[in-house]
Formats: sequence, C-alpha cells, structure tokens
Amino acid sequence: MILQRLKLQHFRSYDTASFAFSPKTTLIVGPNASGKTNILEAIMFCVTGKSFRADADREAIAWDQDIARITTQIDATSLELMLTNGEVGGQKAPLKKYVVNGVARRMVDFVGNLRAVLFWPEHLELVTDSPSLRRKYLDSVLVQIDREYRRNLLSY
Repeated sequence: MILQRLKLQHFRSYDTASFAFSPKTTLIVGPNASGKTNILEAIMFCVTGKSFRADADREAIAWDQDIARITTQIDATSLELMLTNGEVGGQKAPLKKYVVNGVARRMVDFVGNLRAVLFWPEHLELVTDSPSLRRKYLDSVLVQIDREYRRNLLSY
C-alpha cells in the first residue's frame, strides 16, 4: 500500500492543496513555517484517525472555517477524513467523519487502511521518559495492523 495522492481543504495553513507522491521516495522540502509538518499531520490523521500535534483535532481546521477535509488515494482505496467544530452551516455535525471508498465508516474500520510510522524529535522522550510513553507509541503502531488489538484497546 503506497500513498499516491493527498488533497487538503481548509486544513491548517492550506486552503486547498494537492500533492502527488512517488512510489519510491518523496522528499518534502521548504522554508520554516511553509506547511511541511501540516502535510505529515494530514497523512497521520489518515493513518491513526487523530492528530499527533494538537490536543483537540478541531485545531487542525483553518481559521474561520467550519470544516476541514483530508482525502488520500492509496492503490485502489480512497480515504477521506472530515473534521468539524461540531457545527456546519448552523447545523449540528459530528466532530469527525471517516469515509472509505465513498462509504461512511467507524474509526475502527478506517484505521489500518493506510499504515505508517512517524518518528520525530519529540519521540526521543520514548528512550528517556516513562514506560507509558513507550506503550502509547507501540499502541499507535499496533492498531494499524491488528483489528482485534484496535478493538480491545478501544474497549480498554
């Protein structure tokens, strides 16, 4: 499974943006504050169903917008994640909506369609800090490959 395309709408600093990825290697380069980490966050949203940066997922919605949308294409699978503030156009709306190939799904059915591991500078605490951080990190990796583990973790 290889990420082919990523499309962002009202996500963080991106009003609308599309990115194509090479099946071999893609290098994301740019000046500070140009949105490189936002791209990684969007990808990880589609991997784990949540943000690795924000305390509340709604922080990823662009300022003055009701909804953010992340769409990915992986082989023959299309994944879409929509984030809201809880209200869209004055109507109450779910905070998140997960869609696989055009069909709404639960988070447990969404996670695992795209698999990735993120390791960034803050993860150095995995070595020096408490075992609970290591368990949390391993959980984030294991839920991608084992549906039963994902269900048990959610129940726990």
